[in-house]
Amino acid sequence: MSILDNLLKIEDDASLYDFTFSYKNTLMYPVIRFLLLQSAIEDQNRISSPYGLLHVGIKQKIEYILKSFHYRPKHIQSDIVFFGSDVSNIRQGNAYFNRLTELFANEYAPKTILIESADKMNYKRPRTYHKVFAENFVAISARIKSFLISAKIDDEKQINAFVQYLKQHFNYKFINMKVWDTVKHVLLRFSVRISFLCKEYTELLKWLSPKIVLLEDACYGGSVPIIIAARGLGIPIGEYQHGLISLSHPAYNYSAQLSEKYKYYIPDFYMSYGRYWMENSRIPTKVLEIGNPYLSETIVHCEYSEKKEVLLYISAAIDPDCYVQEVLLLKEMLANKGCEIMFRIHPSEVLRLQMVYKPIIDAGIPIDTQPLYETLRHTKYLLGDFSTVLFEASMFDCIIFVRDTPHNRSNVDITRFNAIQSMDELVKKICSQEYQKTAYRDFWADNWQSRYKEIIESYISYE
Repeated sequence: MSILDNLLKIEDDASLYDFTFSYKNTLMYPVIRFLLLQSAIEDQNRISSPYGLLHVGIKQKIEYILKSFHYRPKHIQSDIVFFGSDVSNIRQGNAYFNRLTELFANEYAPKTILIESADKMNYKRPRTYHKVFAENFVAISARIKSFLISAKIDDEKQINAFVQYLKQHFNYKFINMKVWDTVKHVLLRFSVRISFLCKEYTELLKWLSPKIVLLEDACYGGSVPIIIAARGLGIPIGEYQHGLISLSHPAYNYSAQLSEKYKYYIPDFYMSYGRYWMENSRIPTKVLEIGNPYLSETIVHCEYSEKKEVLLYISAAIDPDCYVQEVLLLKEMLANKGCEIMFRIHPSEVLRLQMVYKPIIDAGIPIDTQPLYETLRHTKYLLGDFSTVLFEASMFDCIIFVRDTPHNRSNVDITRFNAIQSMDELVKKICSQEYQKTAYRDFWADNWQSRYKEIIESYISYE
């Protein structure tokens, strides 16, 4: 039994669903579910989180707040509304392109808008799509309105009781006990802001009048206020895949005994990349094969490019100190083998670049910052931990290596790739050409346009 399966036993207990906020009897568990499960997985595997505190100056904060309200939707109506993050934005010429949503949006461009949260308090403008708006004004507005408000006595009592219940019934004893303080803090903060968040999203959706709402990470729990607002207005809710999912991913695996009360906070359907991903998740909702539009369109328009003898080392953000040691070691080991090494950070690791990864920079090892698919076109070898990059690289004819570790085995089928247990084994296989190419047929569904249109037009009639 995996650690996640063991943790999910708590969802079999009907008492878990008795703890609610006073606002509309909203369940507490969805708000901290991912935090709790992921913290236990990280704690057991000694994984360090890459999401450090962001330190910005007062000037940038003020600019961020002003832009958040400047870029908010202005009483525009649209049938299809995407909510997501601008983390997925990449440069295309002189503008930014969202690789997750824009190709979907272009299929119904007159009827689709994108609403994005700004990563690291910095808006990526200009944009290649002409109807992109900010979501952050909702959180800022709720924070301002609730600034001088304390949690209600009834909510505080419920939260204290809930945390005590979790401590007694959760199937893991944390080494880092500060997790419980974090859980309590998140619940208290949410109890104060939930009414403002739900009202803001309700008003926003009334202005927009969408016939369907598509969310980036609804199953994580962070979208609870949007889902409550959409449910109250009778708007269907979908989620689109944004990255790797597996049978060990806490956001996409639930107990078979999950309460119907919880399912209220789950989207009506999930749009997956393909059959492989459908078989590697246990979501209590309808899962549909759609495909990966950006990958599919890139492959269609991709010109042949000769592969260079380069090993691209991909960070999965779970063990940065190990990455530094291995990258420096590989530079030495490959120095006389006719193969160069290049390092690429995880999108969440920007704050690590000038600190933890400084030895890599100082050693003169290139840090890859160009669009991933452009890099994969030219790169012959790739080494990484569990990540969608492993699967994407298969479409670019890369030779893919993955560490044979318990954590990787629980997240991906490592037999699909070239599993290695040491850097010595990796170098040996590269030099002797003892490797296989990865079959990708079930990773990515084809005909994404027709599949997407079928979903949209099952909810919206376009004649």
